[in-house]
Amino acid sequence: MMCSKNLGWRTNRLKLGFFIPKNKQIILNFAYFFVFYESKGDIMFDFHIHLARLPQPKQLTQQLCNENYDFIAVACEPWEWDEVAQLKKEFSTEVKPFKAAYGIHPMIAWQANEEMFANLRNYLQEDKHAMVGEAGIDKRYPGYEDGTQDQIFLAQAGLALELKRDLQIHCVGDYMRLLRLLNEAGFPQDKAQGQDAEHLHVLSRLQEAPRPIFHRFGGDTNFVKKALPFGALFSLHEDSFRKKSTAAAIPHIPQERVFFETDADESFLDPDELVEGLENRLESVRLAYAKCRE
Repeated sequence: MMCSKNLGWRTNRLKLGFFIPKNKQIILNFAYFFVFYESKGDIMFDFHIHLARLPQPKQLTQQLCNENYDFIAVACEPWEWDEVAQLKKEFSTEVKPFKAAYGIHPMIAWQANEEMFANLRNYLQEDKHAMVGEAGIDKRYPGYEDGTQDQIFLAQAGLALELKRDLQIHCVGDYMRLLRLLNEAGFPQDKAQGQDAEHLHVLSRLQEAPRPIFHRFGGDTNFVKKALPFGALFSLHEDSFRKKSTAAAIPHIPQERVFFETDADESFLDPDELVEGLENRLESVRLAYAKCRE
């Protein structure tokens, strides 16, 4: 079994997407949500998992919480919003919280209507720490060519700005188009960040929410350069290292902007192997990232 305690998830190793000083406490601030991680024991942090789509989600959530596996549970359509909200009520506590994201995935953008957006707003207002998303564009689904997906994305970006929430973004297609949409939506930029390739690592701080989070990142170095001024975060998946242009871009992302994910959903694994499989996949991403930075 490939498990965290045998493969370097302890102190002074790469953890939570960046290097942690030995014997130090770190504070991770995202969307005004503070989680304190002590440098003792093992921690795995999955930045994007579809918890409600996995087999036996209640049992799995309880097991992950018990095994010190931290995560952001992403919900992409109305039935999933309700499932994740219920899981949060039942299993997320002050001692062991987990974070959620609620959004309209581009695969159902063509179905979106005023009632769906009203319900989405309700879920976000009830969970003051929730992110928006995953929202985005995807050339495999209806609405990519005619602009429907763009309009649904802009509406969710507006919610993120209004509620000051980070925005989990899905992209299969034109990454630069997403930057144009973020600019159109009014996402703030810090023009001092990332303008010159040699300065990509020189960032004074993480910007506060709302920030775009590029989930299962698949862009190139030019995109990284242009996304950094938006305060962008980058969530890496195993697939992020398979595309040459993306693998070449990853070392240019400042380490404090990098997180790891499984993007696990109903297509993932046999229910009996879920926890081990999640750990294996997250560890695979960590190892690929470490190799990429050598």
